[in-house]
Amino acid sequence: MSYNRSMDMRNRLYALASSGNPLAQVLSIVAFGVVLIGAVVMGAVILALVFGLAVIAAAGFSVRLWWLRRKLGRRRPHVSDAAVGGRLIEAEYTVVTERSTRRTPPR
Repeated sequence: MSYNRSMDMRNRLYALASSGNPLAQVLSIVAFGVVLIGAVVMGAVILALVFGLAVIAAAGFSVRLWWLRRKLGRRRPHVSDAAVGGRLIEAEYTVVTERSTRRTPPR
C-alpha cells in the first residue's frame, strides 16, 4: 500500500485556513458582514410576518366571539341584570313555621 500525500486528510485542513493576503481577509470579513446583516433583516421580516398574522387571527377570533355573543343575546328572553351576573336564583318555596332555636335546659 503506497502512501499518497494528496489523500491525507490533515492536508485538507490547511486548504480551509485563512489566507495570508490582507485583501482577501478584508473581503471575506465584508462578505460575512453582508451575509450576517441579511440574515438579521430576513429574520426580522419573518418575525414581523408571524406577529402580524397572530394579530390578524386574534382580531378575527375576537370579532367572531363578539358576533356569537350578540347572536346569543338576541335569542335569550329578557332577564334582569341580577340573573345575568349569576346572583339571582328563581325557585318555588313553601313557608314552614319557625321553631324556636332556644334549647330548654334538661330537668
